[in-house]
Amino acid sequence: MDTREYFELFRYLMEQYCLRQEDVLFVENIAAWCREQGLPEPDKERPMRLVLKTPVGCRLLIREYIPDKIIGQRMNALRIRSQLKSVATDMADRLNSGRKELAYLFLSEYAATLPEIGDDELLADDWAFKEMERLGFFRS
Repeated sequence: MDTREYFELFRYLMEQYCLRQEDVLFVENIAAWCREQGLPEPDKERPMRLVLKTPVGCRLLIREYIPDKIIGQRMNALRIRSQLKSVATDMADRLNSGRKELAYLFLSEYAATLPEIGDDELLADDWAFKEMERLGFFRS
């Protein structure tokens, strides 16, 4: 998936959370960018990362091209986590477009920066889906 085609989506989401659109940075490889900045990043396939403390402020790093395989892995991880709450509901089924998948990835990444959520992926998923609902992503 060519993420640059979704710049307006990222601009909209950044605006919703009082982040500047000029802080969106499309990079070929997030782990390599982090290494150049002296930041740890063990996930070589990471599709997005919100870096709050850089020399120039916060940065939303977005991988320029996210292979379908990587999106699929992230959606499978969401499926597994959602089964911990209910085997009858698969939250990933609601993400039925590239736009919704990228919005979820952005929002779950943002959620991880919130003190009340931190590294809890289940809380991040819940928060991301509530925000997607609030922002109207599931109206259509």
